[in-house]
Amino acid sequence: MAAVAWWWAIPGVALVIAVSWAAWTCRALRTPSMHDSMSDFEEWSAALDRVRTATPIIHDPTVDAPDPTLPGTVRDNP
Repeated sequence: MAAVAWWWAIPGVALVIAVSWAAWTCRALRTPSMHDSMSDFEEWSAALDRVRTATPIIHDPTVDAPDPTLPGTVRDNP
């Protein structure tokens, strides 16, 4: 009976080691400081402002000519 308990102890210890390793590697390395958080937000906000102020590309339905730089069919592809 002791041999069976010993053989069940090996996967039990392996399970504990695996769970401990997973918890250790997935931990947060550090809490971001207020300065880091605000600088990240300012970068994100600046990028969003650039998108908001960009001139949208509006499709002109009167121009239905295909783009001559694009191949017309699959056989035209190089």
